[in-house]
Amino acid sequence: MRDENRIKNIFWTISNDYDYDLSNFSIRANDFYEGSLLGFASKFYNFYILDEFFKKFVNGLNNKDELLEIAKIVLRNVFNDELIGSRSGVLDFKKSHDEEILKKLKRQKILLIDELKIGFVRAKKVEYPKIQKVLNEMLKEILAFDSKDTFEYLDFLKNLYKKYFHINKSINLDIDTDFEEFKEESKKKKNPRKKKYEQNKYMDNTFLERYSIESAEFTFFNDDYRDVNIIEEDLLNKNHGDINIYDRTCKRYGVEKIPRYISDKIAAEISTGIHKDIKLFFPSGEFENKDSYYAREAESNHEDNLQFYRENELANKRAIRELSIIIKNSLLKEASDEIVRSTSGRIIPNEIWKNEKLNEDRIFEKINRNDSSDIYVDILLDSSASQNERKEIVATESYIIAEALTSLNIKTRVFSFNNFYNYLILKKYRDYNDPRNKNKEIFKYSPSGSNRDGLAVKFMRHLSEKNLDEKRFLIILTDGLPFDEIDVGLVGGGKVPGENYKDEDAVMDSSKEILLTRLKNINTFGVFTGNESEIENIKKIFGNDFTYITDISRFHKVVGVFLKTYSQKIE
Repeated sequence: MRDENRIKNIFWTISNDYDYDLSNFSIRANDFYEGSLLGFASKFYNFYILDEFFKKFVNGLNNKDELLEIAKIVLRNVFNDELIGSRSGVLDFKKSHDEEILKKLKRQKILLIDELKIGFVRAKKVEYPKIQKVLNEMLKEILAFDSKDTFEYLDFLKNLYKKYFHINKSINLDIDTDFEEFKEESKKKKNPRKKKYEQNKYMDNTFLERYSIESAEFTFFNDDYRDVNIIEEDLLNKNHGDINIYDRTCKRYGVEKIPRYISDKIAAEISTGIHKDIKLFFPSGEFENKDSYYAREAESNHEDNLQFYRENELANKRAIRELSIIIKNSLLKEASDEIVRSTSGRIIPNEIWKNEKLNEDRIFEKINRNDSSDIYVDILLDSSASQNERKEIVATESYIIAEALTSLNIKTRVFSFNNFYNYLILKKYRDYNDPRNKNKEIFKYSPSGSNRDGLAVKFMRHLSEKNLDEKRFLIILTDGLPFDEIDVGLVGGGKVPGENYKDEDAVMDSSKEILLTRLKNINTFGVFTGNESEIENIKKIFGNDFTYITDISRFHKVVGVFLKTYSQKIE
């Protein structure tokens, strides 16, 4: 899953087109080089039309895998040199890609498509291909093709398939006629490729919105951010690339929940070190264009999550009750009502004389109800693309936990996090003082993008640092793969600001932020949902305070055990 996320990220940034979903494309990118190649090719070829061609003429065939690999070899011949020239960093990806191909020379039996790939790599190295005659003839044709026109590319593929695979009865005998009809229909259609984002003007109406603070609505911000000096030059100095990225972020996640300058103020305080230049974005869940692809996707995910919960509603309600009992018997086991003497309340008749004779005014009984006001629980959900396959379960389990906690009047806050370009997307579903019905917002959980765990944890600690006297808990759901690569391409003509966040650097940064959080007496616990191969990373990040669950439906049970264990530590 880690490589798939990075391949998508590489494709998007090189293609400069975040609207195209590579995971649905007929041709599969198997490594970073192929992700780069497809991203670059999509700047010239119309991938919407290409995919229609493959789905109509190739995907239903029993030798589709070989035909699609040939299509990739042609793409490489056309675009490789220009790709390497404009993105020198891709050269290392290409070397690794070629090494994997040439390793197959050691096999006793080599598949025809692998033999063709080996021949292509050798030919590019000006070495004799040493492949079968028919493959050598096909290779010569591929090496001679260099058109960057979409339909010329498809014409070439169609003829190549027909010439070298005509014996295969799965090939449509009317491919010429059908292809001509397909080509005419495609040309008549309005070009499906999304228009590139136009450069925005430096000044727009959003500048005026910077003077509307409205911060009282957002209880997770400190009062420090209500009086911020606004410098007009800050906006004027934005480069086109920054504006382009911001526009894409708004389009992808909806309009911001708070004024931009407040987010920038917080980022200035916490986006340091490896997180320098990473901005914060708090989506409201509302889209300017309610009919856009992303608005419909968000609504579809919301409906899927709700439906999943309702299909097992009785079991889920039982889980809420069971978890609330566990929490009550652990965190709240000393939370019984206490009767104390007071200067007000219900008068104690036989104590009245003390007021007259001894001037004692504590002659009343008052019931102190322990309403868990000193317990705060934060839940931080990884909402990167790795959680997509289990989003309904994550949403349901998180809702169960929030319902159990808030039913006991425990102050509960729920955030999700993921990264998009150089923005950390932080979505708040409920806050401490929200009514219980706000828990339903959790069903709007919608994973995408990558994840920068360390900065998300640092943000949660930042929110709590002025209120550390209470019993505080931070529960983190994570895939165990802190990974955010942002410098593989250009956006709007400028390099995307920020450093890559991956490998050991990302793991150690996440570990550091967890440690600093615990040093603030915030009881922090990780729930790991990723692959077992990443268990060593999780140990480095969380130490012993984590659990690995292969069944995400156990999330709420694990949280119950965690709270029970920690309640014993803090007594």
